[in-house]
Amino acid sequence: MKRLRIIEKLKRAGLFSRFIREKSGLAMLEFAMLLPMMMVLMLGSFEVGRYALLTQKIDRISATLGDLVARAEALSAAEVDNLFNSTDHLAKPFDFSGSGMVVVSSVVGRDGQEPLIIGQRSRGSVGSEVSKIGSDGGEATLPPVFTDGAGQTLADGEGVIVTEVFYSYAPYFAGAGGDFLATSFLGSSVMYRQSFFRPRLSEQTTFD
Repeated sequence: MKRLRIIEKLKRAGLFSRFIREKSGLAMLEFAMLLPMMMVLMLGSFEVGRYALLTQKIDRISATLGDLVARAEALSAAEVDNLFNSTDHLAKPFDFSGSGMVVVSSVVGRDGQEPLIIGQRSRGSVGSEVSKIGSDGGEATLPPVFTDGAGQTLADGEGVIVTEVFYSYAPYFAGAGGDFLATSFLGSSVMYRQSFFRPRLSEQTTFD
């Protein structure tokens, strides 16, 4: 009886030692441990690339609209609407009509005073966002780069076209880690771009 017990113990010890030496499932175990990290890297790479492309699209919309408005001395309501309609094509494959807003302002300088917004047109809405330079008929808040050594922002009668673009960014994989990536690495969910152009044909551009 004692010998049988010893043999059984040895057999059990042998099975246990073989189990310890067994490495056939090691790759699967390592893959299971690395899978979450690989998924985060994959989703993050896709989201960062998508965000970079969207940034380029918004920059293009801002620059293109500002340049086109600056080429006109006066714009009718229909002409402004046609320019705004072009944003849908410039933003493809992104849905700008549903997630974007564009504001075009015509600003003119006043001697010894802050510049005045003499015309402003907008299309779309993004939450509670409004123009960051001011409202139609009010004083314009322009970047410090426009201010000269005497504290004058724009010369008297000098005009500038300001185009502002807002876009409500939403991660493609919302709810699957995309929200975390967007807020942690890509910043605010509302993207914003500005462009500034001098009117070509006159000192200022007016809107009908």
